[in-house]
Amino acid sequence: MKQIEFERWEPDAENPCKLKYAGQRKAEDVFHELETRLDSIGYLPDEYLLLDNRWQNGREMPRDAGFFCRTDYGGSEGIYLDMFLEWYEDSQHKTEHFMTGKTLGESGADMDRMSLISAAITKAFRGDNSIHARYMVVGGQPEPEETMSLNLSPDEQRLVAQALAEQRIRLGPQAEGEEKLLRRMVGNVTEYMDAAGLSARLDENDRALLAEHDGEPEAALVMGGMQL
Repeated sequence: MKQIEFERWEPDAENPCKLKYAGQRKAEDVFHELETRLDSIGYLPDEYLLLDNRWQNGREMPRDAGFFCRTDYGGSEGIYLDMFLEWYEDSQHKTEHFMTGKTLGESGADMDRMSLISAAITKAFRGDNSIHARYMVVGGQPEPEETMSLNLSPDEQRLVAQALAEQRIRLGPQAEGEEKLLRRMVGNVTEYMDAAGLSARLDENDRALLAEHDGEPEAALVMGGMQL
């Protein structure tokens, strides 16, 4: 996605193919663009996302400002995500709070989601493939493959686990990729059968075999012999 800028740029009158610096954007405009971006990808904190009062009423973003996010449990409830701006003004280093996001949830999954929101904010301002001076690709080395992180609700996790488990049963011993992914989600064969709602298809002998030989060929015989 397009990087959210702190600066304003406009075509150069002498060379319309170039852009020239036209000043700093208003903090409120930057915040609302970020808010819209997060909402479009399902990453708005579920309680609120608020701009600090100090940056309202037309105040502009500092020039050459950096930023950082902090995610932590609240003192009395919920999980908070705070974003700060830092910059130099008259040779003095300054840091000011910019905005706060909050969820009332306090589980590990809620912390994971707020951490993913923090990462989404960083990518919104830096770009998905930001390259910094301290990192260089030399010698024609290929770029690493892009990965994806998802935050799934318990119902969504169950849906994915069930689909993967059914695919695992269809493919039998050939379902290496499906089994690895299922193990990453729920731990072992017995657990992912439970998570997928398929445990009723196991008799006591099958369950004992899976528990004893999880990940071995004997377990594959049980899985492969099941019919959907």
